[in-house]
Amino acid sequence: MLDVMKRRRVLAGLGLLGLSSWSLSGRASLPAVGRPLRLGVLPITSTRILLGNYAPVRAYLQNALGQPLELFAAADFRTFVLNTERGEYDLIVTAVHFARLAQLESGWLPLVRYTALHQTLLVTLRDRPLARLEELRGRVVAGPDPLTLVSMEGRDWLQARGLREDADYTYLATPTTPSAAHALINGQSPLFLGTPQGLLNTPRDVRDQLAVFTALPERANLTWLAHPRLAAQQAQLKAALLGMNGASAELGSFFEATGYQGVREVQGAELTGADKYLPRLRAALRATR
Repeated sequence: MLDVMKRRRVLAGLGLLGLSSWSLSGRASLPAVGRPLRLGVLPITSTRILLGNYAPVRAYLQNALGQPLELFAAADFRTFVLNTERGEYDLIVTAVHFARLAQLESGWLPLVRYTALHQTLLVTLRDRPLARLEELRGRVVAGPDPLTLVSMEGRDWLQARGLREDADYTYLATPTTPSAAHALINGQSPLFLGTPQGLLNTPRDVRDQLAVFTALPERANLTWLAHPRLAAQQAQLKAALLGMNGASAELGSFFEATGYQGVREVQGAELTGADKYLPRLRAALRATR
């Protein structure tokens, strides 16, 4: 255990993104001045890409807040949600339905969201496109973890058109958008569920082989929240995050790489709009505990 903790401190000092599947005691109190804030980022892509994307954000926030900041991801979405519930992060960047769950069940405080909207895409191959949905019968649909909003929205859309998971098609959960794309290229699947941001993090030679079959309605994107122990710092945190809009010199590469465009305050309706997904999310989390 000592060696593991030493390694984590070294990684944090280098600004590397650790895999947070651990818990620490004493989380009920406000972080001491100078103690690093722990930022948990939803693992929507590989650790390497998250590290590269959020490195300038880490540097910007350390300067804006005058406090060290460590970046953490988790091995999967379920672990990230449970870490959030246990208070292992001080700040999180998470999907809107996970944000709403954290707000309702653990008192997390919404701060800002990214300006670019979330959109679920159904993607096919450019050279061997899916012509009609009936072609999915008996086939595989690829996509992210079933807990994700993308997966829930996409599967709901298919069911509304008469295609039932496990009865009419099989769902293949893949760790990243590039891996879902490769399921199409290698003939394993004729369709996958993704997002514009996920496609941005897909190599160009792979992305050029893809075409959007259909795009679902847009909704609020990834949201920043603070743990309730940071309530006294909520205004300071929100001001620092909104200041990202004017920090093009420091954060231009981040917004270009992610397509998030900027940040804006969270509206209440943007979070409550995700309430319809919470019963399914809670049931899925209970089933895997």
